[in-house]
Amino acid sequence: MSTLTVETFILGPDETNCYLLSAGGEAVVIDAGVDPARLVARIEAQELALRGVYLTHFHIDHAGGAGELHRRFGAPVFASPHDDFLKDISLEAGGVRELAKFLDFPCEPLGPGRRTVLGQPMVVLDTPGHTPGSLSFFFPAAGSVFVGDLLFMIAVGRTDLPRGSGPELIGSIRSRIFILPDDTRVYPGHGPMTTVIHEKENNPHFIFQSGRGGPVN
Repeated sequence: MSTLTVETFILGPDETNCYLLSAGGEAVVIDAGVDPARLVARIEAQELALRGVYLTHFHIDHAGGAGELHRRFGAPVFASPHDDFLKDISLEAGGVRELAKFLDFPCEPLGPGRRTVLGQPMVVLDTPGHTPGSLSFFFPAAGSVFVGDLLFMIAVGRTDLPRGSGPELIGSIRSRIFILPDDTRVYPGHGPMTTVIHEKENNPHFIFQSGRGGPVN
């Protein structure tokens, strides 16, 4: 199994973390912000074969560059069908209706389960709350999970956008992310990387006894 390399590109006006994962000359992208020129240049400079674009959710700051990657490299784009409604309400989800063109690309439905990506096991986790179709991508061999706007360093994602749900978001973190090994690296959609144990012990939205066990009410 080739070592998985993770590179972070901060793209667009919302400073979205877009991740280029590569191994053995192949690559995938997790989230693709608007204006992915630097990401495209890196893929071409490394002569990587782009095998797919995986979206944690369908907000434009995470999906707005996926169409360009699809057209340039022919890579399929994967996202949860539970976020399809966001294509039709781009005014609410993205700000202005002119931005809808950035979400006009073919998308293959993706649901929870195990896959093999870049020769690595990848577990797709359903983590709704920020959006109904929010997904997280866990690479157990690499000890890494990519969570989009579900969880940040000492913060959680907003739930005031269309069909967001605070209780679902908190439940997703508890039942999907906090059950992963404590040293798992958490790669969020914005801001710095963190770890599962750091968030168990420090995130103000959760209270844990000595970083272990369940939440104390």
